Order: sequence, then C-alpha cells, then structure tokens
Amino acid sequence: MKILSILSTLFILSLSFTFGATEEKTGEITFKKGTLVEVALLTIQPGKEIQFYEEYFSQALPLAPKYGARPIGSFMVEKRDQGNSPAQMVIFFEWESLEKKRAFEKDFDFLKIVNIRNDALSFLNTGYFQVDKDITYSLKESGTYEFAALWLDPNNAQKLEQYFQAVLPLVSDPKIQFELIAQLSSLGVEDKNYHPNIIFFSEWKKGLEGRNELATRKAFKDNLHLRETASPYKDLLLIKPILN
Repeated sequence: MKILSILSTLFILSLSFTFGATEEKTGEITFKKGTLVEVALLTIQPGKEIQFYEEYFSQALPLAPKYGARPIGSFMVEKRDQGNSPAQMVIFFEWESLEKKRAFEKDFDFLKIVNIRNDALSFLNTGYFQVDKDITYSLKESGTYEFAALWLDPNNAQKLEQYFQAVLPLVSDPKIQFELIAQLSSLGVEDKNYHPNIIFFSEWKKGLEGRNELATRKAFKDNLHLRETASPYKDLLLIKPILN
C-alpha cells in the first residue's frame, strides 16, 4: 500500500467548527492556491479504528509541522452514485509543496509507524491536485455535498464544456441551488495511485431534492451524454463533513 499523509488521520479531529443559534455543527474549509492538495479515499477495517486513530495518530501528529502540513477537511461517504471505489471516507489536506511531501515520506520516524496505518486500512487511494485560487467555504452538518472525480477522454474532453454550457444556467434555479465549492486539477505527477484529471467538490443547497430536480430537466437529460462521453469513468460520491 502506498504511503498516505499522516493528515489522513488528523482531519477527523481538526476541522474547525462553530455552533450557531441551533445545535447544528458548522465549519469552514479552505483551499489555497500555490500549495499541494492531497486527496485520499480510504476505508478502515472494522475493529481497527483505535489502531488507526490512536496508535498511529499519537505518533504521527508531532511529525507534521516541519513539512508544512495543514488539514483541509474530512468527509464520510454516504452514497456512491458512480464508480467502483469502496471508500468510506474522503479527505483533503495541504502540503507546502510536492518536495515537502516527498521529504515527509522519507522521514525515518514516519517509516517506523506507517505499517500501523497500513494494517488498519482495507482501501487507500491518494493523489495530488491544485486549485487556481484561494477558496474558503462554510460547511454545515446537514448539508448535501458531492465529490466528483473525472477521468477525461482526451479525444472527447471538449464535450464536457459543451455539457456545462447547456446545464449550468439551471443551477441557480430556486428548486435546484447547486454551488461549486472547489475545482481541483491534477498536478500531473505519477506519485500515488489516484489520477483523475479533475475533481469537482460541490454543495446541493436544496439537498437531494435539488439534485433530483435537475435530473428531470430537459437541458440536463438532452446533454448528459456529452458528460458521459467526455468522462467514461468517474467517482461520484455524496459525502458528509466530519465536524466536531
């Protein structure tokens, strides 16, 4: 199993949060331009949660600061709509640079404990991405969020833009209310094992009701084939933020 950043454990506990007038938990997620964004999809083996969170975490945590590591956010997978990923969680985290991340993976103290983590996981995919602008976005526990990772067919990639041109005018409809939070592009390096060309991280502000409403619209149905031709394989997951 390839080495995963220690922050795949940190996110469970480290996403900042506040409490509003109600008891619903809220928080903020921030992506920064010019940094390395590592995306991890993982599943913990039943019965090995303590091994993953406590035995590995307590030793890995002190190693993070000198490599410019910063938690972005972690999410539980609620539903898999497309793709064959068995991931239980989706995790975003930041490194100062690719060089810092590679240096971390050679750290002797990390190498001594990585098998504790490896043994606790039944599935792990990770990859490196970047954003083209700084983004800060508010999350809420009851929100409906979507993780869409697309592998593009180079001969048909332009059809994705055609799909967006047809469908995006619908997203602000009061019955739909879709908002793109972040668009992450592949860093284009062979490190790790998760290499979609692009990831869209979004919120359905009307929840599943809005998502289902979009699926009934003529513009969506008439142009869906463009998206599918542009990206024959994709991971499409509904996810819920982990907020303490």
